[in-house]
Amino acid sequence: MKRSLLAWGVLVALSASPVFADDVKKTPTPAKPSLPTGYLRTEDWLAYSTGRLAPGEIDRMVSAELKKAGITQAPLVNDEGFLRRAYLDLVGRVPTPKEIAEFESDAQSDKRARLVDRLLETDEYAKHWAAYWRESISRRTTDQRAQLFARAFETWLADQFKENRSWGAIVREILTASGQLRFAEPTKNGPAYFLASRTGADAPTELASEASRLFMGIQIQCAQCHDHPSDVWKRNQFHEFAAFFARVRQAPIREEMKIVGFQLIAAPFGEHQMPNASDAKKQGKRIDPQFLDGKGPGSGQTDAKRREYLAAKLTSTQAPWFGGAFVNRIWGELMGQAFYQPVDDMGPEKEAVMPTVLARIAGSFRGSEYDVKQVFRDLMATEIYQRQIRPGASIDEHLMFAASHPKRMQADALWASLTQVLGPISSGRGFFGKGPAAGGFGRFGGGGLEQIFKREFGFDPSAKPEDIEGSISQALLMMNNPQIAQKITAKGDNMLAKVLQANAKDEDAIRAVYLRTMAREPSEREMARCKQHIANVTSRPEAYEDILWAILNSAEFQTKK
Repeated sequence: MKRSLLAWGVLVALSASPVFADDVKKTPTPAKPSLPTGYLRTEDWLAYSTGRLAPGEIDRMVSAELKKAGITQAPLVNDEGFLRRAYLDLVGRVPTPKEIAEFESDAQSDKRARLVDRLLETDEYAKHWAAYWRESISRRTTDQRAQLFARAFETWLADQFKENRSWGAIVREILTASGQLRFAEPTKNGPAYFLASRTGADAPTELASEASRLFMGIQIQCAQCHDHPSDVWKRNQFHEFAAFFARVRQAPIREEMKIVGFQLIAAPFGEHQMPNASDAKKQGKRIDPQFLDGKGPGSGQTDAKRREYLAAKLTSTQAPWFGGAFVNRIWGELMGQAFYQPVDDMGPEKEAVMPTVLARIAGSFRGSEYDVKQVFRDLMATEIYQRQIRPGASIDEHLMFAASHPKRMQADALWASLTQVLGPISSGRGFFGKGPAAGGFGRFGGGGLEQIFKREFGFDPSAKPEDIEGSISQALLMMNNPQIAQKITAKGDNMLAKVLQANAKDEDAIRAVYLRTMAREPSEREMARCKQHIANVTSRPEAYEDILWAILNSAEFQTKK
C-alpha cells in the first residue's frame, strides 16, 4: 500500500516521541562511571546463601553498588508501562484494552505482584518461554533435517514450563534423551531434538559446545584446537567433555524403501578421539569422558550411564555455572542488560557487572532446586525491573541496572502483538505476493506470512542486545506487505473501522488506537500531532490509517521495554 508524504510525516513525528510517555525527561544520563566488575570462580558461587531472597534484598544490593558509583536510579515506571512490560516479558504480547482497564481499576497495593502470579499460570507464559528456548537452541542448529522437529521440542518445553518442572529436570531429560523422531509424527519425543540437531563426525564436539554454552553459559569450544593462555579451559578438558557424546548416533528409520525418520541410538562402543594438535593426518588421542572438574563416570559404562552422569553433574546444586547461566539469561531478558554479556560467555576468567548480586540470586535459585517461576517472581518484584528507561550515551554502554534498557522483541512476540492489535492476518502469497519469499520454506517449514515474518525478524536470543539490528527487508515487510496493509484499513470488520464507529470524537478515537497498540494513553504531544494530521487529511478513515500505520512501524511498538 502506498502512503502519502503526510503519512510519512506522521511516522517521523511519532518516532521522535519518547519511547514511553513518562520516561526520559526526569532522568538525564549521568557521566559514565567505572563499572563495579569482578570475577566468579567455583568457590565464590558456592559461598553465597541458598536461602530464599528476602523482599527488597536484590534492590538493596544493587543500590549499594550504585551509591558507591554516585549514580541516581531512574524513577519507577507507571502502571501502564509496567503492564505492557510484564505482558511482553511473560506472555509475549501487548495487553488488550480490557486487560488494561482491569489492571488500572485494581486499587490494591500488590496488584503488580498479583499480575505476575496470574500471568505465570497461563498457557501463554509456557508457550512464550518455550519459543524462547527453542529459538536459542535451534538458531545454531547444523542439521536442517532436525529443524522439522523443533516444534515438537517447543511443545514439550511448553508442557514442562506449564507444570513448573524444575530447570534441572528439564535439562537432564534433554541430555539423556533417546528414541524415535518420525517425519509423520513431528510432535512426539520433543526432548530428543537437542541431540538430534547435530550429526556426523563433528557431532560430539558441536553438542559439547552447545551444551556448555546454553546450560552453563561457558564458551568452552574456544579450547577445541589449542590451549589459550588467557582462558582457564584447556584443550584436554574440552575433548573430555565432548567424549560424553561420542556414542550418540542417529539411524534412519526405513519403511517401504523410504526414510520416514531417524532414531537416536546408543552405540555399544566407540570413543572420542582428540585430533593431533600438530598434524591432523596423524592418529588422534583416545579421550575418556570427564566433567570440567576432572571427574568422570569411570570406565566400562554404557552411553546411557555416561550421559546420565553428565546430566547429574551439570545440573547439580553444587554446579553453580548451571544456575548462574539461567539467572544471567533471564535477568538480561527482563532488564535489557545482563551481568555477563553476551549471556552465553561466562566463566571464571570473564568479568561480570555486579557479580555478587548474580551469585546471590543464583544461590537462591539453587536452593529452590531450580524453580523457574520463582526466578521470574523474584526479579519482577524488584524496583530494578520496574524502573523507567534511561538510554546510555552509546548503545553498548552498561547502565548498571539503574534504569531499564530497551530491547528488541523476539519475532514470535512481535507477530503475536501485531495480530493482537489487528486480528488474524491471512497468509496470502508471502512477502510481496510472489517470488521465492512467497513460496519458500519458513523457519520451520511452510511459506505462509507468519513463517516468513518470524524468519525475517528472528535473531539469536544469546546475542548482545547492541548487536541486534533492524534491516531494510524488515522495514519493507512491515510497511508494504499487502496482508498487513489490508488489516490496517478502516473498512469492514477491521479493528480500526470498529474504533472509528464507536468513537465519533477524535480525542476518544486516538486514545482507543493508542491503548490498542501501545497499551497506554497518548502523550499531549502525540495527541496534538495526531489531531493536526487528521485536520490536514480530507478523509477521516485515511487519516487514522496513516496514524495506525505509523504507530505499528514505530520503534516503540517493536521494542520490548
